[in-house]
Amino acid sequence: MKTTSTALTLLILTALLATAHAELRIWTDENGKTIEAEHVRTLTDQVVLRQADGSEIRVSLDTLSDRDRKYAILQTPPRIEISVAVDADRSNTGYGNRRSVQVQEETVTVEAKIRKSSSAPYEAPLRAELYVIGSPEQKDGYVILDKQLERFFFSTENDNQHSFDSRDIKLRQMESGRQIGVEYKGYLIAVRDKNHDVISLKCSKLEYEKNAEAIMAGKKGSIFDGDFNEFDQKDKEEMKQMNKTKKKLLPGRRF
Repeated sequence: MKTTSTALTLLILTALLATAHAELRIWTDENGKTIEAEHVRTLTDQVVLRQADGSEIRVSLDTLSDRDRKYAILQTPPRIEISVAVDADRSNTGYGNRRSVQVQEETVTVEAKIRKSSSAPYEAPLRAELYVIGSPEQKDGYVILDKQLERFFFSTENDNQHSFDSRDIKLRQMESGRQIGVEYKGYLIAVRDKNHDVISLKCSKLEYEKNAEAIMAGKKGSIFDGDFNEFDQKDKEEMKQMNKTKKKLLPGRRF
């Protein structure tokens, strides 16, 4: 099922997680004193607990047992800011009489920087996902040019940020009456928590945000139609055969 609004989806996920976590449990401090309460929210250095009678109390994170301190921290995913830099190096070469055939060669790299913007600590592992998206000129749709997954932690040692990038993606397009090849179109970057829930998402286009679920279910080389339905194996084989035929248009060159 495709998402229609990432912001709305994240709000629903947050509400569902909050409901799931709203349960009475025994909390223990460093001296062994216990209290039965449910987690409400975690602040920078405190945790808000609600007792069975509905009253709320604030407890310093530093006074909790190590187990309960970690539990409190993990109940509130961090706020995250994602910044992206795209490096595209292009060159054009002409071939044939009067250079009627134009070939564009392009090397694209997408770099993402993920930063924790909330002040509360967060010590659980996170997973960053980067999808670089292109468009096959010979068929309406999209292709995942690269997919990178990285596990990381926020810490004071890395200044609560993490950077990673795609591989250098080399693309060629040929124009001789019509365009042939694959063109870079954009990116999708997601961060998941330890429960595999998406807690932050950044896309270069709104259509990628709306179809994030379909894109993240794909892998490098996955091909989609214009509505982000993935092509079946027969469609992929037909596209490969089409590409092989068109490679013969310029002897000695591979596209």
